[in-house]
Amino acid sequence: MAWSVTLSGRTFTNANVDGNAYADEQNGFPAILQSVAETASSIAGIYATSSSARFAAVGSFDLVTDQTADDVALHVGTMVRAASASDLSVYVVGTVASFTETSLIIDATIAGPGGVATDWIVGHPSLVARHLINDPAPRLAADLDAAGHAITNASNLKSYAVTLGAAFALSV
Repeated sequence: MAWSVTLSGRTFTNANVDGNAYADEQNGFPAILQSVAETASSIAGIYATSSSARFAAVGSFDLVTDQTADDVALHVGTMVRAASASDLSVYVVGTVASFTETSLIIDATIAGPGGVATDWIVGHPSLVARHLINDPAPRLAADLDAAGHAITNASNLKSYAVTLGAAFALSV
């Protein structure tokens, strides 16, 4: 049965692993492993971490990250979620206002019930869907509009997150 897969921009087929072709370092199994490693290393650039002691609150939310802006794909205008790794009730959701060197500023429009954290993980909300599903529903009575993406009746954000998380998990 013929098959193909594209990894790190290279397409491989069953011909790449048939017979002795699997040993070909440029096109066989070693090349497939290299492409898998390249793909995995690019995934490392989707999160930032920080040990800044910050209280989760709406407004300008600044963190000093352990990674530089060049190493993480969190561009200005990107919707992100910053959450405590040890207490998922401590989080903010908003858009990246600026990210220069290791200085990340988030325009936070949603915050959890509160708390201080020093173990922040920042990433795209859709990529941390499991964490969103586990979060308690934000206690909001307003609408959310982040970078032109409106969610009305944000008090139902948990149901939106569960739906998004389920759809994301099923599509991957």
